[in-house]
Amino acid sequence: MLKFKDIFKLARPYRLQLRLFFGFNVFAALFNVVSIGVIIPFLKVIFKENLDDLQPVELTSSSDSWLAYFDYQTSIKILEWGQSQTLIYFSVGLVLAFLLKNLFVYLSFYNLAYIRSGVVRDIRERLYNHILRLPLGYFNKEKRGDTLSRFTNDVKEVEWSLLGVIELYFKHPVAILIPLITMFVMSYQLTLFVLIVLPVSGYLISRIGKRLKQAAQAGQEKLADVLSHLEESLHGIKIIKAFGAIKDKEEGFKVQNDEHFRLMVKVNRKELLASPLSEFMSSIVIASLLIYTGSLILNKESALTGSLLIAYIIIFSQLIPPAKGITEAFFRLKKGAASLDRINDVLVAEVEKDKDGLPAPDFSQSIELKDVNFAYGDGPLVLKDINLSIRKGETVALVGPSGGGKSTLADLIPRFHELKSGSITIDGQNIRNIELYSLRKMMGIVTQDAILFNDTAANNIKMGDYYLSGDQLMTAAKVANAHEFIREMPDSYNTNIGEKGMNLSGGQRQRMSIARAVACEPPILILDEATSALDTESEKMVQDALENVMKDRTSIVIAHRLSTIQNADKIVVLDKGQIAEQGTHAELMAKGGIYKKLVDLQTFS
Repeated sequence: MLKFKDIFKLARPYRLQLRLFFGFNVFAALFNVVSIGVIIPFLKVIFKENLDDLQPVELTSSSDSWLAYFDYQTSIKILEWGQSQTLIYFSVGLVLAFLLKNLFVYLSFYNLAYIRSGVVRDIRERLYNHILRLPLGYFNKEKRGDTLSRFTNDVKEVEWSLLGVIELYFKHPVAILIPLITMFVMSYQLTLFVLIVLPVSGYLISRIGKRLKQAAQAGQEKLADVLSHLEESLHGIKIIKAFGAIKDKEEGFKVQNDEHFRLMVKVNRKELLASPLSEFMSSIVIASLLIYTGSLILNKESALTGSLLIAYIIIFSQLIPPAKGITEAFFRLKKGAASLDRINDVLVAEVEKDKDGLPAPDFSQSIELKDVNFAYGDGPLVLKDINLSIRKGETVALVGPSGGGKSTLADLIPRFHELKSGSITIDGQNIRNIELYSLRKMMGIVTQDAILFNDTAANNIKMGDYYLSGDQLMTAAKVANAHEFIREMPDSYNTNIGEKGMNLSGGQRQRMSIARAVACEPPILILDEATSALDTESEKMVQDALENVMKDRTSIVIAHRLSTIQNADKIVVLDKGQIAEQGTHAELMAKGGIYKKLVDLQTFS
């Protein structure tokens, strides 16, 4: 689980940049006060303060003596240089002070850019790596649009919150503390008065901030719904057009988008209230300050002169931007906390267990499924009391009515899901005790829908084993009858096949996925209706190739077209999550059960 305190742990590689950021902000705050101090001689000249009756001032421990001493020395310089020369000298000083202040401000932001970008990169990496290790069951429950929203929008909100956290701890306190110390030196009475009034604004801001987090969380969740709707529409654009469902989808999107709009209006209004609220509270403090200060000066209870009073108010005004910054950072924290909660929902999800696993066996005997029961989450059992033996070199076909559990059973062997009860062993070794990577390298898998990536043909075939030689690559492609069409592409094996392989035909995509399955020469093949997307000519080519590669391998074939598995060593009929019957094609046809009915239906069709 990732909390804001953990963000600082992620910032450990950037400790140097954090120190520099803090140091540059200290210097920026110092030169900010210096630039205001340089203005005092201007005010003395403009207000034509009486400099004739100057009396030497001795420094003592009191703040009034420090203030009087500074005022005395400034007056001496004005008399020494003359008014015109004083204006010139202090103008140059003012420019230099502002130059140095803004130089240090830039240097602080220069380091901040590296920190915020680096930490967010690390959060994204951590989130992405965790997502890849989540079990398949997680993705069956969660919408892809919601996962994308957490990865993009929620991480962006956390980035802004991170910026607020860093400024809250390393920038704004310095920008407030240095002017505040200067104000205490100038007049501790006024400064104490300011500190008494300011907490009122802090209370009001905290009240609004609590409501902001709730609204922000609802807004992010609704945005996830919007993205899910968009992702589904992009995925099914052909069906939407074919069935004339554009209007329906537009209306559905409008409902989701309008709900998100209403929520975000509330969030933005609350967030944008931070700046005017803090500025308004500051104006109340300044007005109170003027009344209180005026009474002190009129009663001669303060060493402040007119020029020093204006300088004091200017210095106080420098507290307003960092005070507003703290307010805005507080609002960012509340808003980002909602997004951080959503990211944490992913990070706390249990990943596939793969610690201290044993290496996979050489596989010389059999795969045994004993008393296997499985359910998705807390749902009903979808596989019940499965007992099945698959000997090395056998081709076992899984057939049966739709929803019978064929694909689920095949998914249990590479441990895409954990069993409710029972065991699956390879050569007597429980697959739960085998290292996941080692277990899955034993298997070549071809899914019903060819899944390819926006990369070259070569990298799609290699997929996870980039040490394959060129000869191994081409051998796999030839086995899957993919070599010829790959060779004819513009850059042959180095051609990018586009997102999801959309630059290829359906048959070409499936043949490339078959090439990927056999590239590493796995001893076990799992084929989920591997020829379903092929035309008649391609199906014959691939079926012949598959029969060749399956001769020396253990093959588990999920079949809907029963004509493709009649030569299987064993046919297992699954119905309602249970093994209804098993045997060879001839044995099952003679039995006259479910299998024969399915064959007769397809023959009649």
